[in-house]
Amino acid sequence: MPELKPEEVFATHPGIRWVGLATNRGKVIFSKMRDGVKSITPDSDDLLLLELRSQYITEMTQQVAHWAGPADYVAISYERFTELTIILKDEYVVLTVEKDVEAQEFPRIAGSVRELSN
Repeated sequence: MPELKPEEVFATHPGIRWVGLATNRGKVIFSKMRDGVKSITPDSDDLLLLELRSQYITEMTQQVAHWAGPADYVAISYERFTELTIILKDEYVVLTVEKDVEAQEFPRIAGSVRELSN
């Protein structure tokens, strides 16, 4: 798998605020805020998201995958941003997007990130 870079992910959509990449075991590969964007969450929470929360979320999708097929991405909408967890083969990409990014764009964002990882 080619090495995914934060700048490549940011280039897929102007509404992406932050991006992180971790292995399925929660080993953080990178965590980066887009230049010029003020973080809403502390760095410690971003790392916790990559190390534990997203790992748990992706494992839970596997429980349903037997019947529904594998999950493409998981979206969680908070008051101040939306979080997307994009499930890859042995890794996952987590990104946050601005609230004005329409939900209809999520599949395209996930597909673009997946193409970068292939």
